[in-house]
Amino acid sequence: MEKYTLECGACGATVERDDPFDFTSPCHENSLLKARYKKTVLKLRSDLPGLWKYLDWLPVEYQPEYTFGPVTYKSATLANELGLSNLWLSFNGYFPDLQAYYKTCTFKELHAVVAISHAREKGIDKLVLASAGNTAVAFIYLAEILKFPVVLIIPETCMCGVNIPNMLIEHSKVIMLTDGDYSDAIDIAKRLSKIKNYKHEGGCQNYARRAGLGLPYLDAAVTIGRIPDHYFQAVGSGGGAIAAWEANELLIKDGSYGSHLSKLHLSQNLPMTPMLSAWNAGRNYIDPEIDLPKIDNILDVVAARVLSTKYPCYEVRGGVYDALRATGGMMYGITNDEVYESKELFKRTEGPDILPASCVALTSLIKAVKEKRVRRDDTILLNLTGAGTEQRLRDLFILQMKPAMEITKDITDDQLRALNV
Repeated sequence: MEKYTLECGACGATVERDDPFDFTSPCHENSLLKARYKKTVLKLRSDLPGLWKYLDWLPVEYQPEYTFGPVTYKSATLANELGLSNLWLSFNGYFPDLQAYYKTCTFKELHAVVAISHAREKGIDKLVLASAGNTAVAFIYLAEILKFPVVLIIPETCMCGVNIPNMLIEHSKVIMLTDGDYSDAIDIAKRLSKIKNYKHEGGCQNYARRAGLGLPYLDAAVTIGRIPDHYFQAVGSGGGAIAAWEANELLIKDGSYGSHLSKLHLSQNLPMTPMLSAWNAGRNYIDPEIDLPKIDNILDVVAARVLSTKYPCYEVRGGVYDALRATGGMMYGITNDEVYESKELFKRTEGPDILPASCVALTSLIKAVKEKRVRRDDTILLNLTGAGTEQRLRDLFILQMKPAMEITKDITDDQLRALNV
């Protein structure tokens, strides 16, 4: 018997799906599907390592090959710098002094292990997806650990960030897009999956992915002992923010951690801020003519390239717009200069280096403090979604991933069909 059911994010109706990778709701086409677990009270599995102590609220079974999990700790130095008394950090990266061991330095390891495990348990034999960097390294790393085939479409501009711990690559195949951006890579990944009859991983519509991305929020609430008042994260597709909201709802039903929704504080890297633009205009949809910058390749002008998708889960029911509305949330636009300033601030106060998306989130917290959107004694959770690359370089031998083949964004269906992947 499944330990969970699926429900429509728009109306809450129970949904049954013959195809486990059909993430659409039959009653509301433009709606996410949510996993609802039979066990409504969270029982921590202290007998299991890392993320698996939250196994009752994951749509997969235990995978002993991977044993790491989120790290939550209370900040002292950074908190004092910002004038906050109750700032908690979800540290997702590599920094052994904090017991943080993500060898790819990104919280996407959590979503990769759950998404791949879900696919394998459902009888899927290969996944196709696109990435601007951190999702790629996580899926390559976990594909080799779990011995599961994946095909990744990655823009050439982002290949410099596709670095993984040295390992034999047998199950991952990288296709480099030489002339397109992240959104072009997404389009090609979807076309390739249809032409080759492979399964597209699904992006933020994949409820297994979101279950993994929600683990930092769950771990923080358990560590703190209560639901945070405020939650800060940088967003590209918005999957992590939706996941935090969904985890928040699970904790409210549990009843042991509080009954309130954390206010979501979500941020994007200027000028690629489609959700910020739509939200400030009061719209529940993104208008490409208004909300997207007129730039040929957005990857050339943003520091946080992983946040650069044109296709966020914003207007879909149960998506970012609904999450912001439900929590009384807000959005922020962060410049590249502010990203670099926040990187220096965190290293000076806390020690580890943090990746650009984490810097975007930290900057939004700094703005919220200055604008008095948070109070000194509020319980605040800052999700640092990637960190620790400098320490990793000191401790581990890192492999620069090389593409198996190259394509251009005008590739035809026949050419995709001929690819040996």
